[in-house]
Amino acid sequence: MFALLVLGQQALCYLTCWPSGMAAAFALGAEGVQMGTRMVSAAESPVHTNWKDAIVAAAETDTLFLNGQHSPALRALRTDKTEALVNVDHNVFGEFGDAQALYFGGDMEAAIALTGQVAGRIDSVRPVADIISDTVSEFAAAVAS
Repeated sequence: MFALLVLGQQALCYLTCWPSGMAAAFALGAEGVQMGTRMVSAAESPVHTNWKDAIVAAAETDTLFLNGQHSPALRALRTDKTEALVNVDHNVFGEFGDAQALYFGGDMEAAIALTGQVAGRIDSVRPVADIISDTVSEFAAAVAS
């Protein structure tokens, strides 16, 4: 239920990448969770290694909230580019940048690297099968306890 995500967007999105947070979201009525940043950092993700490495190296405070006065608001990795876009009065999508250079060229300043706060909890690049398997088994354990 996306209404649940809107009510506590920062805290809930941060928690749902982990099985205990996922169990909490389901207990509150969610029917699914978003694991975008975790999947961007997965071994099979086609994004450049620089972006994956930046996610793994990030602390919880290494993302910035952008476009708060416009739609859609977004969260991105802290870079010189994104630092310059914090608290601007205009919609930042006009300055999104060259996504190809970011995604496939690895230039972290070429575009806004959309990344959730959960980046601070991701400590390795792992295969998707392992991420899903561990998430499902740890979710089941969290629900059972």
